[in-house]
Amino acid sequence: MDAYVVALNSKNTEALSELATPGNDPKTEVADRVARLGGRDMKVAKLELLHEFGPDFATAHLSIRAQDGATHDEILGLSRHDGRWYITMGQNPSPSKTPASTARP
Repeated sequence: MDAYVVALNSKNTEALSELATPGNDPKTEVADRVARLGGRDMKVAKLELLHEFGPDFATAHLSIRAQDGATHDEILGLSRHDGRWYITMGQNPSPSKTPASTARP
């Protein structure tokens, strides 16, 4: 979560993108987060991590405070791949499942 806040504070879209789940395309979501939260000199005020779906998935309840006193709360999905934690951001450009047909049989 520290790397997330540092990337937002510096408006570093590349660093923020590297925190996204491997294989996902986070460009749109990263741009939105930087536009809303970037460059505000934020610090982690409160962090609660919950493991509800096994050892490789977690939820981060994050509260951050900007230098001007404004606060922002968000819930981030986390997943572990090859021993490293990533934030669930973006879409997988080539999903492994095909959508169900809506045509009548």
